Amino acid sequence: MQINLLMNSDERDFDWGEIITKPVYTVDDKHVGHVDGLENEQFIVKDKIIHARYYRLDRELLEEYQDGKVKLKITEQELNSKYKRDRPGYFGQ
Repeated sequence: MQINLLMNSDERDFDWGEIITKPVYTVDDKHVGHVDGLENEQFIVKDKIIHARYYRLDRELLEEYQDGKVKLKITEQELNSKYKRDRPGYFGQ
């Protein structure tokens, strides 16, 4: 399935559950992990198993889902400087 979330009609029909476990890439084409889960208006990206890094992102930062890959609207540098966490943050963690 291909979806470009810049198109509002596609965004309304998009099943966010489809992106869980899918690989995530930044706009500068850097692989930064996989979608770990969804919460409210955000999604969680997890990188690594041991010494895991998490990124809690607003859904509006997802630019495209195509060929089983999630592409973000931000660079790897922006991701690391603004969204990096030690814990996923589920349920108020």
